[in-house]
Order: sequence, then structure tokens, then C-alpha cells
Amino acid sequence: MSINTQPALEIQGITKRFGTTLALDDVSLTINRGEARALLGRNGAGKSTLISMITGLLTPDDGDITFPGSPETAGVQDNVACVYQHSTLVPELTAAENISLGAYPKGKLGLVNWRAMREKAVRLLEEWGISEVSDMPVIELDPLHRKIVEICRAVSSGARILLLDEPTAGLDGDATRTLFERIGDMRDRGITVVYVSHYLEEIFEVCDSVTVLRDGRVVHTKSLEGLSVRDIVEAMVGGAVDAAAETSGTPADPSAFGAQPIFTVTNLDVGDIVKDFNVTIRPGECVGLVGLDGSGIFQAADALAGLLPATSGTVDVDGRTVPTGDVGRAINSGIGYLPGDRHDAGFIPEMANEENATLTILGRLRNSVRLIDGARRREVYGDLARKWEIKARSGSQATIELSGGNQQKVALARTFASDPKVLILVNPTAGVDVAAKGSIVASVTNAVRGNDRAGLIVSSDESEFSGCSRLLVMFRGRLVGELTAPWTESDLAAAVQGDIALA
Repeated sequence: MSINTQPALEIQGITKRFGTTLALDDVSLTINRGEARALLGRNGAGKSTLISMITGLLTPDDGDITFPGSPETAGVQDNVACVYQHSTLVPELTAAENISLGAYPKGKLGLVNWRAMREKAVRLLEEWGISEVSDMPVIELDPLHRKIVEICRAVSSGARILLLDEPTAGLDGDATRTLFERIGDMRDRGITVVYVSHYLEEIFEVCDSVTVLRDGRVVHTKSLEGLSVRDIVEAMVGGAVDAAAETSGTPADPSAFGAQPIFTVTNLDVGDIVKDFNVTIRPGECVGLVGLDGSGIFQAADALAGLLPATSGTVDVDGRTVPTGDVGRAINSGIGYLPGDRHDAGFIPEMANEENATLTILGRLRNSVRLIDGARRREVYGDLARKWEIKARSGSQATIELSGGNQQKVALARTFASDPKVLILVNPTAGVDVAAKGSIVASVTNAVRGNDRAGLIVSSDESEFSGCSRLLVMFRGRLVGELTAPWTESDLAAAVQGDIALA
């Protein structure tokens, strides 16, 4: 389609600082009416900060954001709407109620005009061909229909600029194609789209142009015509993909690993999310599992740890099959698991450090009358605290009172307390400072290599793979290849896009 040359959004010289951190540095760009612009960049590049500026959630320190052609009295909310990656719908309310949420039409007495609300929803949903869902609770809708309801709510205010943050997250291929077709229809009506996605192949289907941020600056704004995924990866990481760059990972020394695998996963399927997952890890070997959001890496980890049942396939530890979907049996079979969010599942906030650190071995701490032996627990915790260098007033201090780094160390201590043969560690350094991150990575690596364990580090943060000898790459639920140490940042950025040949 031809793009209107009338600007819909102009950003001039935007700068934003958070303390000493320069999040955005003199960012300028113009997007025209009816244009779809991809906004890309690696984690920390400044995308989220820029979106928050455009939507009015943050105020720039310097620079201006304007909406040419919009009435002078129109505010940000009249011009811009955003559909975020994580749903903001209220599950128990109907599609119609969600579309008007926060802006219900009112009658003369100030009461909600339910008929007008429903008519508005039917009109908006009819444009997507799903008006029949207007009276259905959102919790009963499929992922595509929920996404459509969110978009209808966003544009119901009359906003002419739509920000889409990872809009295909949770959608299958058919639903994604349908969404792209509808986005095209909106653009035909003059709606401008700013499209944020980690999946680079998507932007070629739905966008006209691309802006790449790196370290808070615009480094690339071009038409997509003639560009390739390789070109965009190059812009995101800086320098040519094939150029010499700093490498990561630890090259394997075969003599340091056991001869036979200690951890074997064969043809593992987890619902429709993970398909045909296979991995073997030998004693002393630390392997990474990497992929973009929605790739299935975290669901695979949960299944291996017993949190999710597998649809098919087997998991073996030291030659013995471990049933999936049973956390207790996974622990007893020698699997240690660190969840990705310590606040959600890593520890119980108000419990003491010694209690949190020993949750996985309560059976070993019971005395002859089946009560917890306090002295034995303190002894075990003392050993774990020394090993992980947990800085706390005492074992009886509540874990919530510790710093983020020490909370993470308590969660790690819990993982190691059962002396597991296989470690599955999800985002092991999440939310800790640089000093603690280096210490944790080194400790995990030593714990694997020095004790004949198998380690699987699951993350989207490449800094957590420095002790790994190889990386397994997942893309849309399937393993697509493997990187062997040393690899470069460009190798990894290209590989997670699904074309391992690029790396």
C-alpha cells in the first residue's frame, strides 16, 4: 500500500535519564499516517522507555513529541493507544465490558448505558468479523479473540496511532496471519502502527519501515525494502555479523566431562508449546537453553522440573526415567530447579532464610517423631550460607529483608540443598547487581564442573551463559540448532531468530 506523506507522529531530540543512566539519547523519528513502523532493539536498548514517552507515561528531560494534524486541544490519550504484550483485560468481564472499561457510556442519570456499550462493542468487533463474542466473558475467548478485544479497546477512543508490543505472543500461525490482515485493514483506514517484536521475520510481513535503537540512540531508520534479517541483526548488535567480536562461553574440554550422559531428554512435547525437545548432558557439563519470548524455553524448563506434565517423551536422570508433572518425584530423582522469578516461586517472603533454603529437604530434617530438627536445619543452612556467601543477620531473618542478590542466593541454596545431579536454572542472575551476577555465574559453573553434575541454564540473557560449553537454540517451540563455545553476540542474536545458519 502507498503511505500517506502526512506525519502522524514526530519525535525530536528526546533525551531521558534515570539517575546516572542515559536511557534515551537525542532520539528523533517521524512516522507518517497509515505507516507501520517496526521499533526494534535488544534488551536495554530503550524501546520500553520510548514507548512510555509516546504514551505519556514518562516525560522527556529534553525534546518534544508532537502529533501533526491533531487538534491542539487533543491530548496524548486522544492520539495514542497501546496494546501491551501482557494482557490488561479483566477475564471475568465480557468483551463489550472490557472494550469500554474506564470509559463506559452514561445515560442522563449518570448510570451506565449498557445498550450503548454493547452497540459500540458490536460495531468495533464487526470490523474484525467476530461481533458474536461481544457478550462472552474474556476468559472463554481464544488467544486471537482476546488480542482483538484489546485492540478494539485501544482504538475505541478514536486514537490514530496504535502501539503494538509483541502482538503475536501466544498466537499460533493461523491466528498471526489473521492479525496481520486486520492490521493491514486498520492501516487502510489511516491508523498508524508502531510495531515492537523480537521476531524479526514478522516485521517484513506487516511493516513498511524500521527504526533500530541501540544504547538509547537511533542507529538505523530505513524502509524495509531490500533489507534482510541479517541487516537488522547487524544494526541491533553493532558491526557486521561476520566481523570479529568479543566471544562468550567456555570451550569444552572433553576430558572434563563424564563418558556417559547423566541427563537425557527424548522427544519431549509440552502441549502445543514445546515440540520434539531432545537434549543430552554429560556429568560436569553446563549447557545453555536460549530463545526469544514465546520460544518455549521456559515451558520446557518447567516440564523438566515437574511443574508441567509432558504430552509425550521421556526424561532420564542417571539412567532412570523421571515422571513429568510431579515436582516431588523430580526432586527425589535428582533434579534441582531454580524458578525464573524468585519473588513468585523462589522463596516464601516472610519465612526465615534457614526455612526457605531447606524447603526441598524437609524429609531429611525430621527427627524420630517426624518433627523438624531445628538444630539440624541450622547446621545445614550454615553450610549453604557459607557456600553461597549469603549476607544476612542470621538464619532466622526473614528472606524478604535481604538485598535482591542475597534473596537470589537463598533461592539458589534451596535448589542445591538436595544435592541434585541435574540443575535446571532459569534466569539465575535475574534482578541482581553486576558484582553479584559474576559471583553467581562463577559459583554455578564450579558447582557443575566440580561435582559431576549436569547443568542447564535457561535464559534470554547471554551474560548468564559464560560458563556454558554449548547453547541449544529454540525458536517457536522447537530446537533449531546449537552453538558451540566460543560464540559472539552476533552469533547468538542471529541464531535466536530461527536461522541457525546465520550464526
